[in-house]
Amino acid sequence: MAKIDVLDNLPPIDMLADEGITFETIVNEMIADYETYWKELTGEELTLYPADSRRIMLNVAAGKLYQLAAIINERHKLNFLQYMYGDFTRNWAANFGFKEDGVESAEVTLRFHLAAAQPTDIVIPAGTRATSGDYVFFATDEELIIPAGETYADTSATCTQPGTTGNGYVIGQINVMADPVNLVESVENTTQSIGGHDKYTNQELKELIYNFPSAYSTAGPAECYEQIAKTYSSNIVDTKVITSQEALVQIYILLQNGIVPTMEYCRNVMDFIKKLKTTPDTDKIDVLAPGTVNYEVEATYYISDQQKDIADALKEAIEDAGNEFTFYTRSKIGRAINPNVLVTYANAAGASRLEIEEPKYKAIRENEVAVCSSIKMTFGGLEKE
Repeated sequence: MAKIDVLDNLPPIDMLADEGITFETIVNEMIADYETYWKELTGEELTLYPADSRRIMLNVAAGKLYQLAAIINERHKLNFLQYMYGDFTRNWAANFGFKEDGVESAEVTLRFHLAAAQPTDIVIPAGTRATSGDYVFFATDEELIIPAGETYADTSATCTQPGTTGNGYVIGQINVMADPVNLVESVENTTQSIGGHDKYTNQELKELIYNFPSAYSTAGPAECYEQIAKTYSSNIVDTKVITSQEALVQIYILLQNGIVPTMEYCRNVMDFIKKLKTTPDTDKIDVLAPGTVNYEVEATYYISDQQKDIADALKEAIEDAGNEFTFYTRSKIGRAINPNVLVTYANAAGASRLEIEEPKYKAIRENEVAVCSSIKMTFGGLEKE
């Protein structure tokens, strides 16, 4: 996926600066024109002093003209991706087919259990709901049949509340039947719930627009496969494509908040890509979850004694910085475990010094993602600078 941070390096667009237009230049030109035209009409020299009512009126008019020029300048900038925001970005995105708002509901696999095997099939209607007890419900996508002689069966279910609300329920957490079904004893989720996404952020829409041309190609470049995979769901935040001379295309995907997708989710993405029929028939496509590399964070931080009055607030900020570091590290496939980044986060949060026991720097393979298994940020005390 091409990075849109390249937009930050483009030259700025500012028609007012290019033309040298400011409020002062407008009002000075208007005063000079007025004085010149007065002399042409009357033959008399005229100087408009600051208290002259005519000069005051020209100042007011110049202010309005400058406001119009500034508005026109800003609207002109909105024709360029780096300056787009809000409804302007959404309308521009619609030109590329991104008409939806990006909202998706989380999905999960539910397993329904019977108390005992039955002599006939047991039917669980589509829309049967299960919950963890917190008023967030998952409804089955289709009718489920537990065959005679079997004690359980699995089916997919979708959160009834759109957005990220349904994300992150761990295996076994959804275990309450909201809609009882005769002879069904219990329910549990066998996969972690994933896939929920709130409305596109401005940054997400800009990235979709910027990378859209890659989707036109059917020649099989990496950027093409990355873009196609991300069109499956706005919940896919990072992709990595590895190709070989044998026309094997491995697409590794990572979900929001650094969640590693399930095998079922990967199969769904692969089926989606194949149905699009926009890729070469000679390519063998495989959608995979990145491998995980676990690491721990153990560090001691110090705060300047000059900031002892706000030490409690700084402690909280520095410990949050540790969490931000782990999120940053797991949010991209192939991103190295770099303790220097942790130092940067901690210093920005107010630490005067940071001693790191773990982690040590470690490069990550291009098809892996680093996941923190535990974090311990210890306050070492106040110290003089």
